[in-house]
Amino acid sequence: MTDAADPRFIHLRLHSAYSLLEGAMQVKPLPKLCAAGGMPAVAVTDTDNLFCALEFSVIASGAGVQPIIGAQLSLDYAPPANPGEKAKDPAALVLLAQNEEGYENLMAMISHAWVTAEGGLAKTGLEDLARQSAGLICLTGGADGPLGRLIRDG
Repeated sequence: MTDAADPRFIHLRLHSAYSLLEGAMQVKPLPKLCAAGGMPAVAVTDTDNLFCALEFSVIASGAGVQPIIGAQLSLDYAPPANPGEKAKDPAALVLLAQNEEGYENLMAMISHAWVTAEGGLAKTGLEDLARQSAGLICLTGGADGPLGRLIRDG
């Protein structure tokens, strides 16, 4: 067990088996792994879905691990491509629900992304993010997120 004064690691970008083709972590053993690693909380951020949110919340809370609900969204952040140019791929952006309003906004964004999906790919636009950002904590998505890509591209 770690001392309360020790710095702790909290995983804020974990993909479960519900992140199809991206994650293999089953939800049931997750709290035990967190406890073994001294993590008091963990965020599950499956790509473009909240399929495991309820199961994860119940299992983690019951085991004394603070569940953090979030999702990794495919953000369509680039301006439309000019004729003849290939459109830029969406970038990964992680959103964490800070409260009930944030959870509701996250659900609304994901639902809208799938309802308006073209070619089977759910994408969230900057307008949707700006309109429904209340109650959400945004992580940059790392080197392949929109901020990382913009920095890389100069």
